[in-house]
Amino acid sequence: MKTLISALCALFAILFALTFYVAGRSYDGLVEEDYYRKANGYLALKEKEENLGLSIRVPGQLAEGRNRLVAEIDTAEGPLRGARASLRAMRLSGPEHDRTFPLREEAAGTYAGVIDLPAAGRWMLLLAVEGNTISTQRRWIVTANGRDTAPETVGDIHEGPVTGKADGQTVILDITPKPVTAMTELDFTVELPGYDGNGAPFIDLGMPGMRMPPNRVILTRQEKGRYRGKGVIVRCGSGKRTWTATVTLPGGKRAVFSFDVVS
Repeated sequence: MKTLISALCALFAILFALTFYVAGRSYDGLVEEDYYRKANGYLALKEKEENLGLSIRVPGQLAEGRNRLVAEIDTAEGPLRGARASLRAMRLSGPEHDRTFPLREEAAGTYAGVIDLPAAGRWMLLLAVEGNTISTQRRWIVTANGRDTAPETVGDIHEGPVTGKADGQTVILDITPKPVTAMTELDFTVELPGYDGNGAPFIDLGMPGMRMPPNRVILTRQEKGRYRGKGVIVRCGSGKRTWTATVTLPGGKRAVFSFDVVS
């Protein structure tokens, strides 16, 4: 019996040794070709972006059909100027609708263009940026709403009140005088149709993707469901003109309105 057990142990030892030998002889490394070189290139690019202080802000939601897409690209020394930018839209369900759109520098660091998404659903967007100091890309996923999907906000603040939603509560915002201009005392009015809660909403003014000092408009009740306050939209030193007005209701529900101010 001891002889049989010894023989089996010797056999298993031989099999293990043979397995490791074959694995070592047949191992070809990682499947990705030039993985080491590509990994080093990726890490070098990220380090270059960090040293440059590169910041890229892109939209997270679009709609089926024509969209005006704006990408804001900044560095630690200011907006990225004179770069070439393009956007490739790729449908996750298949390549039949893939297409590429050029973006034009409309202002310092602001690259924009009209892109046409022929179908609703999830899309992968690839932003390619070629500049004198950096050549990089950004990928992200967006959901394109269908044509029959109501937009988050309705109206043009320079023409009249705009309407949005705060978790089912209709919020109507108006800013006067018009057009809405920076560095001018403005009158903010918020209407909440059907609202009978206690407390008043307030408005926080800011710029998308930028950390700014607090700029809050305190509203006081004028009549049932109607509130009013005064505030000033400052002029941004970067030249950017897109602002957001976030209306926060008692309880924390919010409606966000985006608009461009007149410098």
